[in-house]
Amino acid sequence: MLAALVVAILVGGVLQRVTGLGFAMVAGPFVVLLLGPHQGVLVVNLMGATSALLILVRVLRDVDWRRFAVMAPASLCTTIPGAWLLRDASSASLEVTVGVVVIVGLTVSLLAHRLRGERRLWRPEALWPAAVGASLAGAGSVAAGIGGPPLAAYSVLDRWDPRVFAATLQPFFVVNALGAAGAKLTLTDASLPPLAWWAWAALAAAVVAAFVAGDVVARHVSRALMRRALVVLAYAGGLATALRGLGLAPG
Repeated sequence: MLAALVVAILVGGVLQRVTGLGFAMVAGPFVVLLLGPHQGVLVVNLMGATSALLILVRVLRDVDWRRFAVMAPASLCTTIPGAWLLRDASSASLEVTVGVVVIVGLTVSLLAHRLRGERRLWRPEALWPAAVGASLAGAGSVAAGIGGPPLAAYSVLDRWDPRVFAATLQPFFVVNALGAAGAKLTLTDASLPPLAWWAWAALAAAVVAAFVAGDVVARHVSRALMRRALVVLAYAGGLATALRGLGLAPG
């Protein structure tokens, strides 16, 4: 199981380093399959925050701090009620939630690319769409450990510079993931998995290794190809998790 966790974190971390997001969407469903939804989502939150913090060091100068100042508090406003609503949810319902969040979120993101059109849906200086996307991301993070898809859709519809978008997501993911983890630990009976210290060290090392490998991959593999891999892996993981929650796949 530890080997499978390390692989999931490595792949998700590399994709996040190259594309700006993808850690939770790719690693999340597989971690949940391995650890269960209660503990798996917490691990995804913590590992995702660590991955984003490492990447932030490289992209700090490209962060749009004005938008971040709107997005961060908006996401935190939904984590507490989200954790409270999910405190009595069963493992099966949470697994279905994780799978559905991944599948629906990715589909909305892909459709946004298709349906964007030439006309803006809001003024270029408007910040309320960023707040809406961030609040949905906060709910997704606390429920499934996954907050990227609403913001990916927003970035496309807003015509946000992809480089600035990817950079701004990193401090956002740090705040969003830690806020979601804190809300779940405080308001629910969720707990971290009882892994040995060396297992936690291995997971942390996998996050660092993914960051380093992502730097290498970014120089030799196109972002478009990595995005396609992200979509395929995330859909596969989301579908498998949802099916197991519905009792249609083996545990």
